[in-house]
Amino acid sequence: MNRTGKYTVVKSCNDHGAVTLRDHPRNGTFHVVEYGDDDAEEALAEADTGSVVRLELERTGRRGSAWRAAAADPVESA
Repeated sequence: MNRTGKYTVVKSCNDHGAVTLRDHPRNGTFHVVEYGDDDAEEALAEADTGSVVRLELERTGRRGSAWRAAAADPVESA
């Protein structure tokens, strides 16, 4: 399952590289725990809480809300 859209950073990148996001407009919560490439990882690592990013997400497993960011582009900074 893949999802593409705008997401707000709820919790910026932690020491393990995970980021918590909120979906527009449904308000679903997503936890990015893997990255498709270095550019996607860098874009989310630099995003502060409250920033909006456009992402292509891919599910990483069958359960929970763990996702891989296949692509990331900053939309607006906090």
